[in-house]
Amino acid sequence: MKELKTLIGDDSMIFTGDQSDVEYAGDGVKTIDELVNEEPGKNILDQKMCVIKTRAQTGSIFADGLVPGELFPAIGTEVPAAGDTFYFLKLAHVADCSSWRLGITQGEIDVTKLKDRFRKYRLGKKDAQLTLSSIFTIGESDEKGSVINRNMKLFKRCRDGTVEVTDEANRALYMIGYVNKAALPEETDAFVFCQIYLYNVSLGGQSGSAQSYDASGRLTGIDPVFYSLEVQTA
Repeated sequence: MKELKTLIGDDSMIFTGDQSDVEYAGDGVKTIDELVNEEPGKNILDQKMCVIKTRAQTGSIFADGLVPGELFPAIGTEVPAAGDTFYFLKLAHVADCSSWRLGITQGEIDVTKLKDRFRKYRLGKKDAQLTLSSIFTIGESDEKGSVINRNMKLFKRCRDGTVEVTDEANRALYMIGYVNKAALPEETDAFVFCQIYLYNVSLGGQSGSAQSYDASGRLTGIDPVFYSLEVQTA
């Protein structure tokens, strides 16, 4: 009988990142690991996060129902067909993210007629709002391209006297928000994948507590997809 697992807060984490500059193209011969010169089977708990660019007309490894721009979590042994092209995601763990929430709502449109005894409605467009709270970590939270740097100019002086000033554009990011991150081969990865803007950063400090910051996010590009992946055995 399959074990049922109740998730707790410590199971969740969030990653953000950009797609690689390199585009990979299948040839019907080489595996994904061979295409990217990665050692096969390095870690069976690692998924190769591929953003689809194009799908081959026949024999594509990308599952039916997925469209360009969406994520294909690869094992590495798949052999992309000629016509399959993709990018890798370069992911970064949002430093010690203590909580995140993606709220999806759907509007309603009143279409009641005078003859109706009860009000009638049609559903409108869906909307989504992301919120996250993270622990501030020197050396991560204050890095170039961080959530904070996407909202304000960053001045950084190192011990060797070098100074770096960066004013990062608030460009869209890919997000993988885990509700469960597998730690053992028999467990399951479960996460939401979407493309977002992060904005409305909120900083502060409190004596006797870990210093944290909050941020908000809005969808852009592709719609969110929920993934449930049983980890492959060796």
